[in-house]
Amino acid sequence: MTDKSYPLQPYQQALFTAIQNGGFKRGELAITMSGRRAGKSMLNAAYGRLYNDIFEQPVSDLILSEGKVYGARYYCVQPIGGSWKDMELWCTETFGPTVGSIWGESPVPQPGQRWYMNNRKFWFRTEKDRNWFTLRWHS
Repeated sequence: MTDKSYPLQPYQQALFTAIQNGGFKRGELAITMSGRRAGKSMLNAAYGRLYNDIFEQPVSDLILSEGKVYGARYYCVQPIGGSWKDMELWCTETFGPTVGSIWGESPVPQPGQRWYMNNRKFWFRTEKDRNWFTLRWHS
């Protein structure tokens, strides 16, 4: 077996030199690669808990309003707190799928859909659907 040596790329050499010379200046970014048993799974678990703490708090309020989509009246609910993923899944299972964004992003939805979600709000074509949503997610 022969020992093959591969030349370092300039960015690799700069990183290696910085590490040899005692590290990095304040404000510089250091990227660390690690192998097995280095605590990555514990870090991923910590990120998961942080995500849940931020984005999956209990619903503290539901702000009701009205808006227009393609000129038609829609009844809106802006949940404060709660799990957006759980609410979206519940709406899809209860009211059927919706596609796209009402703000013209791709794919653009067709007018008159039963419900949309955008701008941290759920938009319902009928007041009855909005009421079902508020009953389900009211604390």
